[in-house]
Amino acid sequence: MNKLKLSGLAGALLVALFSAQAHAAKPGYVVDQSTDAVTRNSYGECWKTTYFDKANGLAECGDAVAAAPKAVAPTVSKERIALSAKVLFGFNKANLRPQAKAELDPVVAKIKQHGANLQGVVVEGHTDYLGSDKYNQKLSESRANTVKSYFVANGIPADKVTAVGKGETETKMTETCKAKKLSYAKLKDCLEPDRRVEVEITGVQAAK
Repeated sequence: MNKLKLSGLAGALLVALFSAQAHAAKPGYVVDQSTDAVTRNSYGECWKTTYFDKANGLAECGDAVAAAPKAVAPTVSKERIALSAKVLFGFNKANLRPQAKAELDPVVAKIKQHGANLQGVVVEGHTDYLGSDKYNQKLSESRANTVKSYFVANGIPADKVTAVGKGETETKMTETCKAKKLSYAKLKDCLEPDRRVEVEITGVQAAK
């Protein structure tokens, strides 16, 4: 009679144990309640219950493939610097003025700060609307290439620098200045912001 009671008690305990495991954080495995670690047999194998389902298998037990860590994309930074063409060039000219050095050297230093993380530099030449489209396009390309050459001559890798001529396609002052009905000299001064070189610096910082 005592043996039957003991057997019944042991069976009830096992049922309770397996039932608890079926709803545990690691369903299908016998877990040490004090450490939350999967119990292992003498061969180091995870001890499974009758509720074990391969779909809920644990990688630590060899029953699932460990998820690969998500790749973290590198951080890309972009900085755009606008330089007045009046400082860099003479009117309708593409060769640098002597004072251009004071404007371009700080940009060179800023580019070099990126070091090996420099992705690229784009130099854009822009003009006002005065003159033909063809002339302005050519002038903007020449100015962009002049600035690119300066950067390269001062240590920026040539393969990292791109020169682009935008011509008069991105003017900002045309309508405002036209509406003022100015003399040619004053109109030229009004349009000065359109005659510019813009430098975009792109750097990449590897994810940690």
